[in-house]
Amino acid sequence: MNKITQFISLILIVLAAIAYFLYFSGQQDIEGLKKSVAPTASLYPEAKSFSEKLNFVNDKSESLNLSEVAKGKWVLMYFGYASCPDVCPIDLSKINLSFEMMENKDKLQVVFVSVDPARDIGMLDQFAGAFNSSFLGLTAHGHELETISKSLGIYHQVVESQKLSQSDHSSHEDQEAGSHEHYNVDHTTSFLLFNPDLKLTALLTSPHEPKPMAEALDKIIETLR
Repeated sequence: MNKITQFISLILIVLAAIAYFLYFSGQQDIEGLKKSVAPTASLYPEAKSFSEKLNFVNDKSESLNLSEVAKGKWVLMYFGYASCPDVCPIDLSKINLSFEMMENKDKLQVVFVSVDPARDIGMLDQFAGAFNSSFLGLTAHGHELETISKSLGIYHQVVESQKLSQSDHSSHEDQEAGSHEHYNVDHTTSFLLFNPDLKLTALLTSPHEPKPMAEALDKIIETLR
C-alpha cells in the first residue's frame, strides 16, 4: 500500500469516526430532548412532511400554502372556531401566555385554523389577532379541510343534535337566515408544532400550562434548529 493510499484510507477512517460521533451524539440529544419536554410535548420519532397538503384560504378566500405564512419560521397550529363558547378562547389565551414567555418567539408563528369556514371566513385574523397581534388565521373549504384534518389526525364535527336541529330549521324560510349561527363544533384541542420545513415535529396535549409549554417550545427550537 503506497503512501497516497494510506493517506486516503486514514482520511476515510477519520471521516467515518466523525460521522459516527455526530450521529450518536445527535441521537442522544434527541432522546434527552424527548425526556426534557415530556409530558408537555411529544416529539414524533421522525418529523413528517405535510407541506404539499397544507393548502388553506385566508379571510379573502385567497388560496395559499402554509409556507407563505410561515416564512421560514416554526409554526404552532391550533384548530378551533371563532364562535367557540369556551375551549378555543381559553386555549388561545394560554398559547399567547406561552408565546410571551418564550425566548425564541421571534422564530415561531402561531396559526389558528378554523374548522368552521362558513361562519369564520372574513374574521379569521381578527379572531386570532385578538389574542396576539402576530397570530394569524386560516381555514379551508369542505373537502380540502377534511383532507388536511385527516392527514394531521385532527377531529372536528358539528354537534349531532344541533346539526339535526339546524336541518329542521332550514325548512322554514323565515328561520333560514339565522339557522347556521347556532351550533357548536367538537374538535381536537392539541397544538401541532411544525419545523421551518413544515414537517410535523411535535404534539402538545392537555393540560396546556403556559410556562411548561414555553419552556418546551424553546428547548425544541434551540435543539432542532
